Amino acid sequence: MSAEPPSSTESLILLLTQHQDQLFRYIFSLVPCEADARDILQETSVALFRKFDQYDATRPFLPWAYRFAYLQVQKHREKSARSPLLFSEDVMDLIANERTHIEPQLDERLRVLDGCLSKLTPQDKELVTSRYALRQGAEEMMQRFDMSRRTLFRNLELLRQRLHDCVSRQLQSEGLA
Repeated sequence: MSAEPPSSTESLILLLTQHQDQLFRYIFSLVPCEADARDILQETSVALFRKFDQYDATRPFLPWAYRFAYLQVQKHREKSARSPLLFSEDVMDLIANERTHIEPQLDERLRVLDGCLSKLTPQDKELVTSRYALRQGAEEMMQRFDMSRRTLFRNLELLRQRLHDCVSRQLQSEGLA
């Protein structure tokens, strides 16, 4: 008994699930607000669904999806044209092109960062996770960790520097830096 090939909807869901983080990071590199980037990711997913019948499965999915994401970012920019936080179109094009070229290096940095995070003490890891993964605010973290604002931000800065140094050393030792 042979398994049926996945439907086009199932194939798209598999591809989107596999590449969602990369697609989000690409979009977020082009817009200044995380909430906007998440909205654009949803709009991109809908656009990909509508045009999935045009996808050539012999070609890589992510570059194809990036083009849709870029168009959705452009649409978002047109809707928000009065916002002073937007990049000029030339700058956005430059960032989008550069992002595509450096994607493999960014993925390597994320891979190595996971290893560096595992080397932190449990409290330091919790501090970093609270701030950057859970996006907790300073006031909440000051109470939770019983720290002054100055101590909290000094500790976060020191941890960022330690993680940056760890990632740089690891990449250099692997010949990837």
